[in-house]
Amino acid sequence: GCRRIVPGQYLAADPKGRAILIAGIEKQKFVYVMNRDAANKLTISSPLEAHKSETLIFSVVGVDVGFDNPVFAMIEMEYTEADQDPSGEAAQDVEKKLTYYELDL
Repeated sequence: GCRRIVPGQYLAADPKGRAILIAGIEKQKFVYVMNRDAANKLTISSPLEAHKSETLIFSVVGVDVGFDNPVFAMIEMEYTEADQDPSGEAAQDVEKKLTYYELDL
């Protein structure tokens, strides 16, 4: 099984290999910048947080943007209103959204 907020369910890489994004099903997202040092060894940065509360993630992908800043696209659903509505009607109106996250290098 998997836990909703533990990152690792989704993994996406920038097509140029400059960054990776690791996300959980709900809320948690971490971005790691990949670099090479003088000895040409791969170094991984400390994680950058991109959390978003009360959001479920359905899919994650790295977008090919050439040599611009890395961009990740996600299909997400915000469930804030649906969670607070005891009648359940708001849950039927919740829509999935395409969201872009850009990493500023």
